[in-house]
Amino acid sequence: MNIERPLITYQHERKEVTHHILTLHSDNTIILMSAVNLFLKEKAYKSVKTSERYSSAIKRFFEFIINNNEQASLNFWREVQEGDIREWQGSIVQNRDKSHKQKPSDKTIYADACIVFDFYCWVRRNGFPTLINESETEWKYNYRDESRLLSSKNILSGNNPGYANIDTGNKRSRNSDSNKKVTIMSTENIKQLSLAYNDPVYSVMFLLALATGMREQGVCSFPYIGYGINGHIRPYPDITKTIPKDPKGKHPKTFDFTVIEKGSKIRTLKVNMAAWKVICKTYMPLYYERRKLFEKKHPDKNANAFFFLNKAGNPVTPKMVADRTYTAKQKLEHFDWSFHSSRDWYATMFIIKHLTRDKIDASHYDAAIEDALRRQLGHSDIRTTYMNYVRTASILLATQNGDLDFSLGKGDDFWGDITKGATNG
Repeated sequence: MNIERPLITYQHERKEVTHHILTLHSDNTIILMSAVNLFLKEKAYKSVKTSERYSSAIKRFFEFIINNNEQASLNFWREVQEGDIREWQGSIVQNRDKSHKQKPSDKTIYADACIVFDFYCWVRRNGFPTLINESETEWKYNYRDESRLLSSKNILSGNNPGYANIDTGNKRSRNSDSNKKVTIMSTENIKQLSLAYNDPVYSVMFLLALATGMREQGVCSFPYIGYGINGHIRPYPDITKTIPKDPKGKHPKTFDFTVIEKGSKIRTLKVNMAAWKVICKTYMPLYYERRKLFEKKHPDKNANAFFFLNKAGNPVTPKMVADRTYTAKQKLEHFDWSFHSSRDWYATMFIIKHLTRDKIDASHYDAAIEDALRRQLGHSDIRTTYMNYVRTASILLATQNGDLDFSLGKGDDFWGDITKGATNG
């Protein structure tokens, strides 16, 4: 048996769709591998590059299974177990190390394994028979002990725990191109960008992004008054009357916002109440005049559905955010961050909030934190961000009771300090 991976293009729902498919060739018979092909259509049709990466990883894994099983049947892929994915990673690592090569990196190998595991999770959720269990962790290879390339065990690094870095992969030699980090904005950097905008609406939108980890698209869609599942959303302090108090009779530190981002992805995330209070205090004096302009320009639209309006009364769009951020950065010297950097900042602060510095330095990691952060940021698979560091067993006292603090422990003083000077509309 052998597997081919052609790229196909066809019409679906009046749209042209392009992605790879896998075909199994055996005894002059060609079999379409339907489960894989449906997975690729759903997950990778928007980008040929993504389709290339996903289909290639699955194809190589299937070839590993076939080559190591003389009795493999045409339904071999259904008989895969967690250990097979782990052994596949191990075989690649061992072959690479024996050859004294630097590639593929641990990061690349693990990313490919994540694609394979995600395929099997998708298969189970869609009713195909499989032996893989989504909750199992036996598929993960022990890079820490087995890989010769692994030279660092830190997830986060930095002298100041408040402004640490997310290390997106294992540290390599100093000359390695794979030794890349995402540096996190300091509070001073945040203030600089916030004050550099020529319209306060962008400053408060930046604040909302920092407080939630939302993408630009999600921030732009935030309503003045929500409806449906977001029916509780109101400006502060009105929102305190629409959301229930906690068991102690206090207002919660966060509230829910259900948002559609990145195409059609829907998720519910937590919004920091203290940040929302500061946003409303800063922006509401400008909002009402802008709303009047909006209602004149767009009488056919529901004004309550749009909260962030520019000086002309037009709803702010992601492109407007990008353009105004570029302009703001021109006022700053050697400023390496952007509006989107708020997501890295939130992720880092979230981890620091829930892990002690000692545990960060020791590379301890909690699966509960990983899952919560994945849902908050809207990643389909955040393992590719923290690869090689995910630990399956929870060892952190901070999350044993299941309470995660999406407010990051930051109150009015922190958020208010950032927006000082950004109220001139």
